[in-house]
Amino acid sequence: MKRRIVRQAAILASVSGLTLSAVAAAAQDVQQLETIVIKDDGSEEFETLETSSNISRDEIEQTQPVDLKQLFQGTPSVATAGGSPASQKIYVHGIDESKLNVTVDGARQKNNVWHHNGSLGINPLFLKSVGINDGVAPADGGPGALGGSVDFETVDAVDLLKEGQTLGGLVSFGYDTNSMTLTGTTAAYGASKGFEYLGAITRGEGQDYDDGDGFTELGTATDLWNGLGKLAYQSLEGHRFEATGEYYRDDGYRRLRTNMGAVGTDFNDNLYERLTATFKYTLEGASGNFDPEVLLYYNQNTLNRPNNSGYTRASGDFNSDLQSIGGHLQNRFHFGLGTVTAGVDFYHDQVDIERFHFSTDAAEDITNVGAYVQTRLTPIEKLDVSAGLRADFQSYHSVDDQTFDNFGLSPNVNLGYEIIDGLKLTGGYAYVFGGIEQAEAALFHSIDYTYADDLNPTTAHNAKVGLSYEYKGLVVGADLFYTKMFDTTTYEYGAGFTTAERVNGDDLISKGFDISARYNWKNAYVSAAYTHTDVEYGDRIPLFGDSNSGVPVGDMLSLGAGYTFQDWNLTLGANAEIAFEYSNQDLEDNGYDNPIPGYEVVNIFAQWAPKLGDTDFTLRGEVNNLFDETYYSRGSYSTTSRVTPVNSPGRSFFLTATAKF
Repeated sequence: MKRRIVRQAAILASVSGLTLSAVAAAAQDVQQLETIVIKDDGSEEFETLETSSNISRDEIEQTQPVDLKQLFQGTPSVATAGGSPASQKIYVHGIDESKLNVTVDGARQKNNVWHHNGSLGINPLFLKSVGINDGVAPADGGPGALGGSVDFETVDAVDLLKEGQTLGGLVSFGYDTNSMTLTGTTAAYGASKGFEYLGAITRGEGQDYDDGDGFTELGTATDLWNGLGKLAYQSLEGHRFEATGEYYRDDGYRRLRTNMGAVGTDFNDNLYERLTATFKYTLEGASGNFDPEVLLYYNQNTLNRPNNSGYTRASGDFNSDLQSIGGHLQNRFHFGLGTVTAGVDFYHDQVDIERFHFSTDAAEDITNVGAYVQTRLTPIEKLDVSAGLRADFQSYHSVDDQTFDNFGLSPNVNLGYEIIDGLKLTGGYAYVFGGIEQAEAALFHSIDYTYADDLNPTTAHNAKVGLSYEYKGLVVGADLFYTKMFDTTTYEYGAGFTTAERVNGDDLISKGFDISARYNWKNAYVSAAYTHTDVEYGDRIPLFGDSNSGVPVGDMLSLGAGYTFQDWNLTLGANAEIAFEYSNQDLEDNGYDNPIPGYEVVNIFAQWAPKLGDTDFTLRGEVNNLFDETYYSRGSYSTTSRVTPVNSPGRSFFLTATAKF
């Protein structure tokens, strides 16, 4: 107990010490950052109203995350489970990402491959922004947002070009001392005469990392490729055509169950690949009654686990292939009070599993067609209203050759009212038709599954209310949230797990509150964010064996601070992630260790950004997990009599050098 108190005091000293330095140095130079409001369609204000939190390009460049865990480290409402990228999954307020509408450049990522594996491989270096919606999603955001949405947007050439530049390039190398991982990125990009182009590739390779106790977490070595290509043309009239291709590959010798520390000693070759291709047409700067947008996408996720160990029964060896095509056609109508967006969208998912221990393979396909309208209005001064309605028809052809046809409506409303200058009250409600959730593909490798003929689609109620205040450099906010899902899907297994039927399960509830505060000076910032989340599944908390459902979260706190010595082009910063101990009798009653231990992880960095001629150099040094904490991140599979968790990396020094020319 005494050791933990000392540790917590040291953490507060590390982060708050830098904070006080920043305050003292900047106290005589407090200044309001210029606010830019883009009102061509009212999107800036309504994105803030509809989005619970946003990670901007500036924040990504400031923190330079290398994986999902680091990307969401300052957003405690998002828990990232798993140690290595191969096993990392995200949960928004404890809700599994399979129940979220996750997109990359508008392409739907419903890649529910295997609950033991990560579900979304992505390189944060290539991201422009990440928008997180915690439940009350707009109708034009897409179908199936039962627990909200997470929208990843990749960078464009113009995001990387320096002012006045038409052609540029980037070279970056990074080295992590814990896992001896070397990562290199090269990129070339340009814009001229209406054309934009971008090509970038990243290669990372290393060894298994050690946790805080010096124990090597086997099967965590980095071996990845990631590429991004974009080509766009925009005419003088504003007609913009953009094609994007992104490829992510993680290849490694992984544990039989990637998200578990020790269940036997078996390993598998584990090859995960994602390919996303999009085409988008927009009319930039449009007004009046013609402001169209056309999006088409193709998405493929594969997980190959060959039977190199010679298993004689189904033991996590299979090949899976999930392909999806989709898109939307919509138009935004502009008028005095705001805008109305109307459109149609669709997706078709094809799921195929190659089963090594059966004479037949398994397949499913899902088709959804939706129509929607979303209004964004300012009917009176200081009142913003976003309201919409979706209508979706889903046809689900299951693995046992049944077809489930379902139709549902999804209304939503978000309101924001500025009580006094800077003080805004917000609230929202949505009822969501989610259809029948895509099954976990890898389950089919081991058993011939059947579906209950009375299986119902999943629906959800979402509600939130919040208060925010902005004054000069200060931004504070507090939100209450509530999500309740009905007719979630689960499985009933026969004796010896020889039979399995997909049925409707218990209600899933997530409720709690978020609190955040940030202060920006001209050359410094301090921030804090706190989330309390209670998740219920039926008459108990969700457990880690409740695949693709939810996880217990409890209380999470993120702290951050940074200060830039402008004359030296030197920035010093620190951040901390604190997960409080979580205790619940349901854990003990179901074979899990109680409590789930808390942890405190502190990271510090120094970044020097000299400019030599036309070349911008960035030299960055990080100490991640400064106090060498032994822990597993919140949301990760917890301890049982048979399972040990996958601990996160112990202390590591990460060095990067980047040249932008």
